[in-house]
Amino acid sequence: MPETNTINVTHQTGKYMLHVGADILSDLPKFLEDIDAVGPVGIITNGKVNDLFGTALREGLKAAGIVTRTILIPDGEKFKTLASAEQVMSALIAQGMERSGTIITLGGGVTTDLGGFVASILYRGIKLVHIPTTLLAMVDAAVGGKTGVNHVSGKNLIGSFYQPELVVMDVNTLTSLDQRDLVSGYAEMLKMGAIRDREYLDLLVARMDELLNSSGTAKWIQVISRSCELKAEVVEADEKEVDLRRILNFGHTLGHAIETTLGYGQIRHGEAVILGMYGAGWLSNQVGQLSQAEWDELSGILVKIPIPIALYDLDIDAVEQATRVDKKVANSKLHFVLLKELGTAETQADIPVLMIKLAVEAVKRAWKETP
Repeated sequence: MPETNTINVTHQTGKYMLHVGADILSDLPKFLEDIDAVGPVGIITNGKVNDLFGTALREGLKAAGIVTRTILIPDGEKFKTLASAEQVMSALIAQGMERSGTIITLGGGVTTDLGGFVASILYRGIKLVHIPTTLLAMVDAAVGGKTGVNHVSGKNLIGSFYQPELVVMDVNTLTSLDQRDLVSGYAEMLKMGAIRDREYLDLLVARMDELLNSSGTAKWIQVISRSCELKAEVVEADEKEVDLRRILNFGHTLGHAIETTLGYGQIRHGEAVILGMYGAGWLSNQVGQLSQAEWDELSGILVKIPIPIALYDLDIDAVEQATRVDKKVANSKLHFVLLKELGTAETQADIPVLMIKLAVEAVKRAWKETP
């Protein structure tokens, strides 16, 4: 059996354990005991994930004497709203959730973000456990304490910082994913390498084909664990995104704007981040410090990743406008994350509007032959 990696994540008010392994969902009762999760347990998930993993999870908890209640939410980014959060809270209250209780999120990033937001505000905060079942959620939404819901004006504009008590990642859940789901998670890992660890970036590139065409094996434990370690280092240094943590937004300024402009459901989050990284990398070379050689290397990597989205009709002006309501606007200035070199990032404000539009044009041009 593959070895389980355990990562200690510290934050301003405490710490938690993050477990990455195969066949470790059966250990959940022990993990819950370790965090003194003695109250009611509410599982927030969607119908598909519940059918795949919910029954076994509940049976394992029941055998350990833990009674659960399950709240099903619709699947999809467009349902990650304040209205959905209120419905979930109403259901939890009706089912007897208490201040001493625990919320378990079981699913992808939508479930993790929405469930985490609910846990942060219900009874002014209750225990939170994340069980991410997608690669993207494992390396992004489940680590770092960001929770949130979308607003009609943009993605994740409403939310809070709220740390979990425990995160459990079972790589066997990845067998349920298609390649586009794997690409989405791979994009976030690639981002971590690009901004923080050149050797990790090289490892991911060398294993791109292997990773994007397989799932649920021990090979995932190593790369997921390293991505989580890198993110944890940044979060520990800057939990509330005052300074260093901003570098985690590499590719996300344009990525979120593209995602909003195309419409949720038209493009996966990780696919949008790949496009956003291309645009940010182009800017890094044009107005930042990234050398031409390293930009050629990065752009060559990004265009190899399969993204089955046509960008012919992407409105450049609309994307630029969407960046203006992004969370990364501070003091009326949009802060872009650029690369100084592969493995090192910095933030830069006052990028000219024309350059932002030209970056989007560069993205469209790079993917002009996408079917």
